[in-house]
Amino acid sequence: MLSHRVLVASCLVVAALTANPALAQPAKPKDGPLGMKFVPLPKATFYMGWNGETGSAKKTEIKEDFEIAIHTVTHGQWQEVMGNSPSYFSRNGEGKDKVKDINDEDLKHFPVESVSWTDAQEFIKKLNEREKGYQYRLPREAEWEYACRGGGTSEEECSYHFYFAKPMNALSSKEANFDGNFPFGKADKGPYLQRTTKVGSYAPNKLGLYDMHGNVWQWCEDLWEKGGSVRVNRGGSWRLAGIFCRAAARNWRAPSYRGSLLGFRLARVPVR
Repeated sequence: MLSHRVLVASCLVVAALTANPALAQPAKPKDGPLGMKFVPLPKATFYMGWNGETGSAKKTEIKEDFEIAIHTVTHGQWQEVMGNSPSYFSRNGEGKDKVKDINDEDLKHFPVESVSWTDAQEFIKKLNEREKGYQYRLPREAEWEYACRGGGTSEEECSYHFYFAKPMNALSSKEANFDGNFPFGKADKGPYLQRTTKVGSYAPNKLGLYDMHGNVWQWCEDLWEKGGSVRVNRGGSWRLAGIFCRAAARNWRAPSYRGSLLGFRLARVPVR
C-alpha cells in the first residue's frame, strides 16, 4: 500500500513538472559560437512588470521557445567578429586607466560596451553569416524579463525585484556590479568599482544567467513605443544605483547611442 502511494505521489510530481517546465531543473546550457553558452527556455505565459505595487504585473505571452546567452557579449567576442575595439574600458579606450591593472586575458572577458543598437545588429548579421543552424538576434523585452526572473510563470514567482539562486527584494553591490553607495531595500552599502568587470563575476540566477542585474545595460530588440525609434534596454549598469537593476526597470536610448553603460546579450532560435 505504501509503495502504491509513493508511486502515485511520484506521478503527481512528474505531472506537475510536465505541466509547468519552469518548475523542473534548468536545462544544461548549450554550446554556441565564440565560446558562448545558451540556456533554452520554453514558450510560456508569465507575469511581467512587477514593480513592487499590487497589480503592476501583467500576464504576458512568450510565443516561441528560445535560447538566451548566459553572458553578455564580451570584448574579445566582439573583436573576433568585428575586428575593432569600441569599449570605453579597453586598452585604448578613454577608460583605459580604470583597467590598467587588469590582465589582457581577463579584459577580453569584460562586456563589450559603447556599442549602439545598430552596431549590435551589424555584429548579429556577421554572426548569422558565419554560423548555421540558429538565427541569432537580440532578446525581445518580454523574453529578457522572463529569463531574468528565472523562467518563473506564476504571479508569486514573478513578484520580486532581483533573481539569483533565490529571488529577493534587496540588492548589495557585493551581489552585482552597480554603485554600491546606493543599495536597494535593506541591503548594506558595498564596493563601487567605477567600471565594468569580467562577465560572470557574480552569482547567476537559477537558470545560470549572469549579470542580469548590473554591469551593463542590455539592448533589447523592441521599440520603446509603437511608432517611435528609440530602443529598450534592461538590467542596470555599473554606474547607477541598485534601483535601476530591478527586474522590471526599463530604460531607452536612440539606436545610434553609444555609451560605457550599455552592451548586449544574444538570443537565438533554431533555423526552420
